[in-house]
Amino acid sequence: MMEPILKLQQQQKMMMTPQLQQSIELLQYNTHELEEFLYEQQLENPLIDLQAPTFQERVFSTTYNSASTMPNEFYTKRAEPNYREELLQLAALTFEEEDIRLTQTVIMHLDHKGYSPLQIGHLSAQQHDRAIQLLQQIGPPGVGARNLQECLLLQIGEKDHDLQQLIQSGLSLLAERKFLALQKSLQLSKEQLSNCINRLQQLTPIPCTMSQENDTLYVTPDIIVFMEDGTFHFSLNDGSLPTVQLNDSYKNIASYLPKSEQKYVKQHFKQYNWLIHSLQQRRQTIIAIMSVVLQHQQAFFVHGLPSLKSLTLQDVATQIDMHVSTVSRAIRNKHIQTPVGTYLWKDLFSSKIDNTHAQHSQTSILEMIKNIITAENKQKPLSDQKIAEILATSHQIQIARRTISKYREELGIQAASKRKEL
Repeated sequence: MMEPILKLQQQQKMMMTPQLQQSIELLQYNTHELEEFLYEQQLENPLIDLQAPTFQERVFSTTYNSASTMPNEFYTKRAEPNYREELLQLAALTFEEEDIRLTQTVIMHLDHKGYSPLQIGHLSAQQHDRAIQLLQQIGPPGVGARNLQECLLLQIGEKDHDLQQLIQSGLSLLAERKFLALQKSLQLSKEQLSNCINRLQQLTPIPCTMSQENDTLYVTPDIIVFMEDGTFHFSLNDGSLPTVQLNDSYKNIASYLPKSEQKYVKQHFKQYNWLIHSLQQRRQTIIAIMSVVLQHQQAFFVHGLPSLKSLTLQDVATQIDMHVSTVSRAIRNKHIQTPVGTYLWKDLFSSKIDNTHAQHSQTSILEMIKNIITAENKQKPLSDQKIAEILATSHQIQIARRTISKYREELGIQAASKRKEL
């Protein structure tokens, strides 16, 4: 029988304190999330006093890494209109009692793309048909359709016999780009079929979006890159953030409070100091990372994605002597406004693709492939092997055919056989 043994063992372990965990979270916040976090901290800590910026400060004040008078900029993206509410109101204003009931029943069953289900419980097929026809009087053409075919047919005139034929019996052949078989099946000439396809492409497969949001969404870039006196600079777009201050009333009376309450004040004073330190550290980290990006991606800020150079998180981490996870957290969910468009900050990082003459980023390769396919002859679309040959000849980039295929799929572009047009 083994006897129990008491053994002491010394170990070193990395413990993540609540302060460290919150510092990591703070680094990941974009400007909007950081603003919300600061107001939450004010509610939890009576020693924190936030001074909100004035309207003029919000609009015109931006902190730069170099002096400038460039104003702060906001970007607005409107959500899709709430068609369901609009259609319900229009039905009530347009139709009589029974038709209102039928139409509103179908409207309430529309999915997020504006289609209705094949069957609606207590409605007969005849009632369903009538409601769909009524919907065409008040809503976008095709709304309420039960499938793609019906949606397209509702959008065309009854006299367009050729297009009706194409929609009713030729969509599968069209999807497979079997144009000769389609001509034979529909008994149409090449010119007639081409005209039909052109008219079909003007129709929409999604009649409307049943969005439940009816608010305006504001997206504020966290970083702004701009050119001044022929040189690129960047700014942290933090003019909307409140100033964090110490509540003097607590500071002045702390020494007169009982010891139990003094402990409470000291604890919250430590949290206040932690917040100030973390905000400074967050800012310095973002500036350090962006300084490297600005220096490395000069061509991108002039020409856009095709000129994006390879730049990995590890490259930046090594250059600024930080852990790669810190860089990863810092660029999370942040937007950057540049002279060539607004992007997620992470989009300016891309892995290396080695070839015989230079190193290109994966993002720039993807952009090249997209541009090559956009410019191709649609009657004779380029194979993946041919795209690889063009990259090798025109850009001195050696990439295997299977890699081209992988990148094309990442771009959501079909194979050559599926891209062929009449």
